[in-house]
Amino acid sequence: MIKVVVFDADKTLWDHYNISEFVEPLKKISEDEIEDSSGNKLKLFPNVRESLKELKRRGYILGVATWNLPEKASLVFNALELSQLFDIMISRPFPFKFLMLTEIINELRKRGVNVQRDEIMFIDDRRIHFGNVWLYLPGVKCIEMWKEMQDHIDVFKLLERSQLNDF
Repeated sequence: MIKVVVFDADKTLWDHYNISEFVEPLKKISEDEIEDSSGNKLKLFPNVRESLKELKRRGYILGVATWNLPEKASLVFNALELSQLFDIMISRPFPFKFLMLTEIINELRKRGVNVQRDEIMFIDDRRIHFGNVWLYLPGVKCIEMWKEMQDHIDVFKLLERSQLNDF
């Protein structure tokens, strides 16, 4: 049974491809949209905030594993008021998601949460990131955003399937 749902950020939670490009200060345009001082805009995809809140309400541990500069990721998540929805956020300036997922597992264990690989669902828009996850963290359920999920509310169907071992 899935206990932890980990999301990529760029092109998975929002429409921008690289928040490491964002330049302070950030301006909030709406609850789900921000703009940086260079005019770069970012908007959450539909149903992101609602899905995250519902996942939290159902008791899932939520994580982020994103290939971005940590300080930029922190700025954007805080500006969108998303930080409080995640239990753990790992942002690194390299693309190796299997290392970020390992950090998440280790950090959760430090917090007294013993999670097994097959209890983790990882959602990313780029399938290329799954290879090393499958190799080094077998059992983690990798979901390709926009292929296996067309909307963030689809996560609930996938979680139901996973409970039925129909993955």
